Amino acid sequence: MGFINVAEYANADAAGQCWVTQFRKAVTSTATITSSYVDYSYFAGSPLANFYASTPLEAAYVDSTRGIYLPAVDQCLKNITVMTSAASATSTTNQRQKLMLCDYLMYYPFIDTDSTDQQDMIQTVTIPRYTSGYVMAIAQSASSTIGQFTFTYTNQDGVAGRTSPNIFTQIVAGGGQSVNANISANGFNPFLPLQAGDSSVRSIESVTFTAVGGGLMALVIVKPIQTFVVNAECRRTTSGNLESYGAAASVDSVIHRAAAPVIKSGAILGLLSKGMGGSLASSILVGYIETLWSV
Repeated sequence: MGFINVAEYANADAAGQCWVTQFRKAVTSTATITSSYVDYSYFAGSPLANFYASTPLEAAYVDSTRGIYLPAVDQCLKNITVMTSAASATSTTNQRQKLMLCDYLMYYPFIDTDSTDQQDMIQTVTIPRYTSGYVMAIAQSASSTIGQFTFTYTNQDGVAGRTSPNIFTQIVAGGGQSVNANISANGFNPFLPLQAGDSSVRSIESVTFTAVGGGLMALVIVKPIQTFVVNAECRRTTSGNLESYGAAASVDSVIHRAAAPVIKSGAILGLLSKGMGGSLASSILVGYIETLWSV
């Protein structure tokens, strides 16, 4: 699917083949790490919080009520507009955020980062909508120490038994934060590194910690849809001129992208964020998504 020219955008809109949906997410008061990633789907708001709460180590789909709602049709992302609200009237800790809109494909929950035994994943579902995706490690509890682990997986070509490099975890104060710190203890990346020559993952087979990480995590396979930046948080002073500061950020595919990203029917949409100015604790992210599909 897709659009050949701008006129097709207008025709789809005129035919009513378009959708607008909003979202609002509020990060807990637990401190997050500057330049590390946060999984907004984990936090309260609209849509409902997604805690990856299902049978430990068993492959599962994210419930549709936990993703940003869209009609069940293949469609294109026309526009995404977001605004980040400060934790308090005078706070400036959030500032710039790098955001990534993703389709959440499947996950493996409650991996024990305190166990050095090999933890074998249970394959009860297969990856939907795509043939493969990228893996992120999301904390499901606080993590008290820096751990190290590898995982085995089936790659994008269906080759099983592939093994990741050694990966360091992070110390985090609560769930919803990325714990994958890359192949060094000080790196920050949204996705886990793979064996040389691999680009993505179909399923995860096992996880083995060689140094305990002091918590629980989920490995989540996602498909990135679009990446963009919010340049400023919105806030208002509590004294003086009472002016408001900051503005929403908007990315329109017609203007800012060579082609509108495709969102497949049944997608479970959520947002990752890299807070580049400080902790995202108690901050709020609000926005809306506009999609349309061919006439």
